[in-house]
Amino acid sequence: MLALCLILAALTLHLDLVRAHTVITYPLWRGNNLVTNGTRPEYDMSATGENYVDGQRTFPYGQQWMYPCGGMPMSTNRSLWPVSGGALAIQPGWFTGHKTAMFYVNIGINGPGEVAPPNMSHPVVPPFQITGPTNSEYPGASFCLPQVPLVPNLTFNIGDNVTIQVIETAQHGAAIYNCADVTLADPADVPEVNASNCFNSSDLSFQLIYATANLSSGALPTAIASSRVSLTLPMLIMMLVFVLW
Repeated sequence: MLALCLILAALTLHLDLVRAHTVITYPLWRGNNLVTNGTRPEYDMSATGENYVDGQRTFPYGQQWMYPCGGMPMSTNRSLWPVSGGALAIQPGWFTGHKTAMFYVNIGINGPGEVAPPNMSHPVVPPFQITGPTNSEYPGASFCLPQVPLVPNLTFNIGDNVTIQVIETAQHGAAIYNCADVTLADPADVPEVNASNCFNSSDLSFQLIYATANLSSGALPTAIASSRVSLTLPMLIMMLVFVLW
């Protein structure tokens, strides 16, 4: 934890260089992908999301834009995470343009004989939106989901390896990726979750996501018709947990 704090403190002083977005603080992220290097397309028309220059990987737009885990390979230093699901803490404001952002949380599962998940196609939290204090950087702000479940209707055992994928979509619609690799364990063997590693900053808030398929109003586009707004029950439950935590 001390090492992570030192990294974050150093990055706070150099935000003009790193051009990054999110940090997973619990469980520990796959690795430091707060990296922007290489030549942007305004100076190099061959630039893509990931280039090789003199044999070195470069990320002109920033490493976190790379699917599925922000350009980071599988970690060999896994955290323990409860076999019944557990907490997830995120710092969302490591770049400008994130006063509002959408979040998605998925799980990737290692199959027998596999060293990494074949995909990250198991959503475990309904999508939600956050509102931050400013459209500038706010790297110290944090939110925590105290109980993220595992994939329903699947069996998980102590010792299984899974990857938690966090996707943040910025205001302009592009997605950034971050991951935490964990080994499922008996909750008694998992380090304690408390106010020091799982907390909600007062300057962040959630916004509900609702369907408008049946909403009718003369002021709405004609493509939106009918008369009721439906809210996702799991999202409401998560909002309540967030408020009460």
